[in-house]
Order: sequence, then structure tokens, then C-alpha cells
Amino acid sequence: MLAHPTLLKLEQMRLSGMAAALRDQFDTPDIEAMPFLDRLGLMVDHEEAVRGDRRLARRLHTAQLRIPASMANLDYSASRGLDKRVMLHLASCQWIRRRQNVIITGPTGVGKSYVACALAHKACLENFNVRYTRLSRLLESLQLAREDGTYLKVMKQLSRMDVLILDDWGLHPIHPIQQRDLMELLDDRYTLRSTIVTSQYPMDKWYEIMEDPTLADAILDRIVNNAHKIELTGESMRKVQGQRELANETAQS
Repeated sequence: MLAHPTLLKLEQMRLSGMAAALRDQFDTPDIEAMPFLDRLGLMVDHEEAVRGDRRLARRLHTAQLRIPASMANLDYSASRGLDKRVMLHLASCQWIRRRQNVIITGPTGVGKSYVACALAHKACLENFNVRYTRLSRLLESLQLAREDGTYLKVMKQLSRMDVLILDDWGLHPIHPIQQRDLMELLDDRYTLRSTIVTSQYPMDKWYEIMEDPTLADAILDRIVNNAHKIELTGESMRKVQGQRELANETAQS
């Protein structure tokens, strides 16, 4: 069967969603009985859905989330210290619209990165631009960018992200040059964009990992003051998951 001229034109115009809907209509018995505007509406709705899926795919690709997390799969076990009411409030993404931050602290393995990525995934669904990075890698990339002349370009890209995740804050000491880079980035984003920070250490220990106390004050002032704070507790989720997998393997053997 030869393609209908209208179908070819839709594909040439890159209206693939409308083209797919039109193909479906060709294959639908008695479609001619449906009013023209209703048929056109179905095609437009499908085009809108296809474009929305593409935009979401691009946002998720740009985000580079470490974990494929979602708000629906969060574990609200009492031992974790994760307040469902707080998470439902954050799921509205009003904190992003108000240019607020989120700080997630807790021991190794309790799910800090998962919660951060779940919030970021929800932000992507709400049409916000997101970028995930470990703090150590961010500082390394800024150093390399300074050396190859792309520093301003990289800073501009990071500054424009609606949500920036700085994971594993405090794993390594932050030297004065790195503090200046971090200060410049956070200052560009302050009151304009939102940042998520995760750390094994409570906030009162963050000064100890930064060598310049004056810069430390300025950096933390731009993160902490307008931040929602989540403190996770309990056993390592990796340990719990590993025990479950071993138990399942034993039960099946």
C-alpha cells in the first residue's frame, strides 16, 4: 500500500506523532464516522504526547542521574527517618519554583543519593533542567576547564540548571582554589536556581573539610539558609538489599 500524500508531508514536517496517529486511523474501521475535528484532535494530542516524551528523554539524558530513582519507589520505613509528608511536599517542586535548596545527610548507604535522584527525576517530569554530579568530579572538571579555556562556558552551563545535585559532599578536603570555584558557582545560582547536596557528615562538620574559613562561611551561607533538610538514619540500604537477595537465592535453591 502506497503512503498517503498527507502522511508523507507530516513525516517531512517532522510531525511524527501526527503521522503515527493518522496511520492508526487508516487502520481503524469506520473511522470516517468520527467528526473531522475529533480525528484532528486525536492526531494533535498524539503529537503533543510524542514531543513531551522526547523532551523528557532529553532532560533525563542531560541530568545524568546516578540512580534510576522515582518518588513512587521511596522506602518510608520508620527506621529511615524519611518523612512522607515532607517528601510529598517536595514532590510538588514548589521548592524549585521558590529557588530553595535541599540538604540530605546520613551515614553511608542509607539512600541519600537515591532520594536526591528521586527528587531530580520528579523535577525532570515537571519540565525542569537537572544535572547530577559528585562534588569531587565537579571540582576536577572545573579545574580542567580552567586549563583548557572552557571554564566560563562550563560555569555558565552549570549555573543555568534549574536543579544541580552535588553528591557526596565532604568525602575529600576542599582546597582554597576549589572553594573559590564552588563559591563562584553557588553565587551565580543563589536565589536563581536550586541545589541538592548530599553528605555523610552533619552540617556542623562541613567547615572542617574546607581550608579557608572565610570562603567556607560564604559557601555555606548560600546553601544552608534556604534549604529543606532531610536527615536519614538506619541500616545501609545496600546491606539490606544484599541480605534480601541472598535470602531469595537461598529460598530458591
